[in-house]
Amino acid sequence: MGIAVGDYDRDGNMDIFITTFANDNYVLYHNDGAGLFSDVSYAAGVGEATVPNLGWATFFFDYDNDGYLDIFCANGHVYPEVDGAIRETYRQPLQLFRNLGHGKFREVTKEALSLPPQAARGGAFADYNNNGSLGMAISRIDAKPLLLENTGVRGNWLRLKLTGTRCNRQAIGARVKVTAGGVTQYDSVRAGGSYLSSNDPRLHFGLGTATQADIEVTWPGGGTEEFTAVPANRQLDIRQR
Repeated sequence: MGIAVGDYDRDGNMDIFITTFANDNYVLYHNDGAGLFSDVSYAAGVGEATVPNLGWATFFFDYDNDGYLDIFCANGHVYPEVDGAIRETYRQPLQLFRNLGHGKFREVTKEALSLPPQAARGGAFADYNNNGSLGMAISRIDAKPLLLENTGVRGNWLRLKLTGTRCNRQAIGARVKVTAGGVTQYDSVRAGGSYLSSNDPRLHFGLGTATQADIEVTWPGGGTEEFTAVPANRQLDIRQR
């Protein structure tokens, strides 16, 4: 169904989260390195909570800017006829899981998303109002799209806009390393996102209480650039040299 890629435990390896059909838990695969992955869905706290739902778009993103990637899922059954016939429902809650660190997540849907169940399909994140917090856009069946503003951000942040000159202009495939407050995070510029969706191509990093960061950009095709002591709470436009 949907797939998300991100380094949720900040070990430098990209992990995978996958949504599934109803009556099957969504799967969090931890990247153990050397081409091997482990299913940590239940140990991480995302297994049991997702069993009743049917998931579509999903993504890792840091909604509270604490430096840990959280998980969002857009849910909704395929068949309206399931209402009243089986225990599943056609419209289902959107789900948000907050990363607690140390490989654990906690569902915060009721606290953070005061919305009725939806027949959701697509989903994407973006700092659409450029205020340092990531909002979300959700597409729905037989309903207008939802645009959700993020009003609960606490931590500092840094946003990077990359432009290629010798590689592709959108810098798709560029890999970025950000170190702040003794913590290192990784992300890449990607084309597209999850199910029928495409996220903000600018890279967003939550910094927690850190007020500055060191940045390393590895461009597609080779070549690395470094930037030190970049102040937090701003967008840095980086053009390939």
